[in-house]
Amino acid sequence: MTSLRKLPLTCFEADSRKVLPGSIFVCSQGLNHDSHHFVDEAVARGAIGLIATRPVDTRLPCFVMPGHAMSISLISHYYQNPQRQLFNIGVTGTNGKTTVAYSLHKILNQTSPSAYTGTLGCEFDGHQGELINTTPDAITLLNLMKRMVDKGVTHHVMEVSSHALDQDRVSCMDYDITIFTNLGEDHIDYHGSRDDYLQAKLRLADRLKPDGFAIINLDDPMAMAIMDRCQQKSRILTYSTQNPEASLYADPVSASCQGAEFQLHYQGSAYKVSTPLPFQFNVENSLAILAPLLATGQEPEQAINYLKYLSPVPGRCEVISLGNGATAIVDYAHNHDALSGLIRHVRQHTNGHVLTVIGVTGDRLMDAEVIGRCCSQLSDHSFFTTDNPMGLEPDTILASMCRQAISNKITIEANRERAIALALSRFSQQKHSNDVLLVCGKGPETWQYTSIDKLQSEPYAGDKAVIETYARAGGLLL
Repeated sequence: MTSLRKLPLTCFEADSRKVLPGSIFVCSQGLNHDSHHFVDEAVARGAIGLIATRPVDTRLPCFVMPGHAMSISLISHYYQNPQRQLFNIGVTGTNGKTTVAYSLHKILNQTSPSAYTGTLGCEFDGHQGELINTTPDAITLLNLMKRMVDKGVTHHVMEVSSHALDQDRVSCMDYDITIFTNLGEDHIDYHGSRDDYLQAKLRLADRLKPDGFAIINLDDPMAMAIMDRCQQKSRILTYSTQNPEASLYADPVSASCQGAEFQLHYQGSAYKVSTPLPFQFNVENSLAILAPLLATGQEPEQAINYLKYLSPVPGRCEVISLGNGATAIVDYAHNHDALSGLIRHVRQHTNGHVLTVIGVTGDRLMDAEVIGRCCSQLSDHSFFTTDNPMGLEPDTILASMCRQAISNKITIEANRERAIALALSRFSQQKHSNDVLLVCGKGPETWQYTSIDKLQSEPYAGDKAVIETYARAGGLLL
């Protein structure tokens, strides 16, 4: 440790391709990958030292640890355990993670310096950076949290994915609050079965501090399993739009494409709540945002007031009003549960046509058929296109999407920008009051990942920008 502290290191890096002068390259050996083989590349890029799990032939200082977990502990200790200096909130669930985590970060940041890590990247103290994964690896997390602490950040809200939990990316974390939005079905191609996926999600409960709070959606069918996993070591707050026994209960509820209002029942009192977050499912998300504020002593009136003035989360139900009375909505929905839920909620609030632009990422090929069928059945017309092919030929993905789809209700256009333009062309200058165009899957992303490791990408303007460009050209933008 003394020798490590003598090195003029700038950060630790687990990917040899990302090593910069001053980095310590951290080697590990997994089932299919051994980064010890890339030491020479790391040295060539400017690494000043190594942490490895076996002896390495190198002229650089090399710290050999008995396993990768010990390497993580060494880095954490070197940084003086920055994760323990933060109030950490972990959010997991099939849907709603980003809306809850990012909105909560924005609220907390009004009174306490807060950081966010998740699908939208990393944000704190004016810093905004992209992340390859929703939940970074432990080394990247420790690098980021060290910078957070140095900048005076006190609260850290992060999305925790099933992949991260399964791969022990958050093994260095202990959470003050964990939020479970819902446990549906996703990433079966990776986890192998729905049960394995659920078990991965439930591992977040094991990372909760003994005196922490677990916040659980009582409307989720898996709520009892989550409560069983949490109740032996933590306090529990539940929320619901259906069960009046929940700690936070919303009833009645009024929701639309423009926002929602509901009455919150909490500790024997009732409060009127309004939020710019649209649709019924965002009432659940609003309760998940309110719960940690109330758990940490925030007065209900103040917490509700914060919710009233929330800004839209980038790429999550972003509404664009079109000049002919139609509405375009950009949303990150990309799995069956999220897509079917979104389209059905839109149907509840419009008697017009619903058009959907959707692609399937290369790592979700197993889901392509059911997503194609779902969108063609629930929408008046769907436009199948690309969304991060990640090493697969787009034609392969599109063919799978079409296999069970209703053929006369779909248009295939691999170029995403052209697909959106085609969808908008259905809205002429005549009135299309209540018609809705859903552009789903990418949210705020301004790239298309073309390689399986996400290191190769092509620039993309972004769904919102494309909609605005073509709507303006067609005279449809207000």
